[in-house]
Amino acid sequence: MKKISQEDLEANLAAQAREDGIDLSNADLSDIAWHGLDLSGKTIATSVLRGAHFSPTEALHGCTWIGNRIENCRFESVSTSKAEMLDCEFRECAMRAMRLFRADLSRTTFSSCGFVDVDFSEAVMIRARFENCSFVGTRLTKDVLFTGTGDFQFSADGELEL
Repeated sequence: MKKISQEDLEANLAAQAREDGIDLSNADLSDIAWHGLDLSGKTIATSVLRGAHFSPTEALHGCTWIGNRIENCRFESVSTSKAEMLDCEFRECAMRAMRLFRADLSRTTFSSCGFVDVDFSEAVMIRARFENCSFVGTRLTKDVLFTGTGDFQFSADGELEL
């Protein structure tokens, strides 16, 4: 896995905006300062993000993340509409005040994550899993608002399996 510097990442994001970006596959993005970066419509695949903090100044709407491992990251009021986070693994992450409007989280696993005021009700959740997660005022589906701890799994049809 190739370690990516802050300068290289910012140059790549600018290049992706011009549609001539370099490949951000198999990259270690652990030391990146994400503050103020616009990842809208950008692709990051099979990479590692560790210890990142995403806040309202970062945009993730329309981004594509495929097969990434996201560890010990915080997401607070980040725009994620129409994002594709496919086959990703979130470990020990925290999400607060998020609405994942039309986001696709298919085959994504959340392990030991915490969710406060998060709305997944309009997200695509095909085969998504939550393992050992905590929830406060979290809307898993249009009909299920949950507070507590637990494990949840969604079916191949994207339906919550109770």
